[in-house]
Amino acid sequence: MDHLNFFNPYESKPGYHEDNLTRAYLVVLKYSSHAFFTFIEYCRSNDKTSSEEMPISMNDYLEQPWDIDTQRANPEINANYLVSVLITDSQIETTGTCIQPSERNAIYDGIITFGGDLTIVIENKPRSANVWFDQLNPSRQNLADYTVVYSAPIVLEWKMIINQLNHLLGLPTMSGPEKMIIEDFLSFVDENFAYLNPFDSFHQCKGNYELLNRRILNLLKSVVQDENNVGYHRNWGNFIQTPYRQIQQIGLILNKDEKDYCIELSLYFGDTQRQAIEFYSSNPSINHLKSNEWSHSPNFHVSYMSSGLVGFDSDDSEDYLRFWEKNVGQICQQKREDVPHYLARLESESVIQLTEETKEQLNNKFFNTERQTLNICPGFVIIHTINSTDAEELDKQGKLKHVLIEKIKEGLRVAGLDGSDLLRQLKK
Repeated sequence: MDHLNFFNPYESKPGYHEDNLTRAYLVVLKYSSHAFFTFIEYCRSNDKTSSEEMPISMNDYLEQPWDIDTQRANPEINANYLVSVLITDSQIETTGTCIQPSERNAIYDGIITFGGDLTIVIENKPRSANVWFDQLNPSRQNLADYTVVYSAPIVLEWKMIINQLNHLLGLPTMSGPEKMIIEDFLSFVDENFAYLNPFDSFHQCKGNYELLNRRILNLLKSVVQDENNVGYHRNWGNFIQTPYRQIQQIGLILNKDEKDYCIELSLYFGDTQRQAIEFYSSNPSINHLKSNEWSHSPNFHVSYMSSGLVGFDSDDSEDYLRFWEKNVGQICQQKREDVPHYLARLESESVIQLTEETKEQLNNKFFNTERQTLNICPGFVIIHTINSTDAEELDKQGKLKHVLIEKIKEGLRVAGLDGSDLLRQLKK
């Protein structure tokens, strides 16, 4: 059976079995030309061939038929050259290791052939402690007499492969299906082989946008009781889904420019009309938030059904909170003809600012449409910002997730919530 046909997975092996890791990666190589060429280039750059052996060059194989397979027992190999590749979790010393045909009964984790020119046999050992160098030798059975076996193995590291795949995701030439299959593979690694990831701390991400976001994703998974509560919003970032009525999501958002980055722990309370009613009914308080650690501001906006339409500026956080706490009953859907009077009253009470820009947006998105009602969403946002230097140092020391839990709980206290049913209790 062709196990690299996506619809023929292993049914008897769990996801964390190394054969499933091999299969998953070879499926990526089969369906993504970007990933395949990157793999070959990685092999070439780690090729330690002697002067008598021909170096690997992708240009030499462009006219050859390619074939990728997995878990093949002593297949016929009739190529002019054979290269043995080991993929593991770290670079290991191979000095003195000479690859040569042996009498062993070989089952190759992966095998890639380029017509009659080159065969690459792959041995996958996610843990380098489990490497047995004899397994890198090809079997003499069914090996053509004229096949030249490269004397030095090529050792590849999973963290480099994963790093390269993350870089590929940012290329403008990536097709939709290619991107999806690489993202699925990276999610598979996150779930079953997380220790292979190169981004187990921020300083290892080297400022790469994709790697930073994946580190944020894994960081959030490490602080919640249920990893299924962690998600990603394309127009926002990584977030924790909450069970609370006052706030739906807690974001840990990457803010990056060409020079630097920071991460923002963002809590948007009362983001919908229903959430706002619950939020202001909880007697919110920001008195415990330290001004040098948190920023906070009103987030008043109007929406139609679940779509936000227009946001309005407000001046003072405390006055804003107190107004809505006293006027929870005014947080309700407004009919089309009542909207101008409703907003004018809020302006007169210094709750919101009605500028020419917001009036124009309101006309374009509401009054010039067939919409007949508006939802009122007097949201409130608090943000704790961690700069790149602090994020990397705290993460390197293993303290960042403890800081995040502390700050999330601190933020939830604004609405009288403690977060104990959402977050893990980590040992310090």
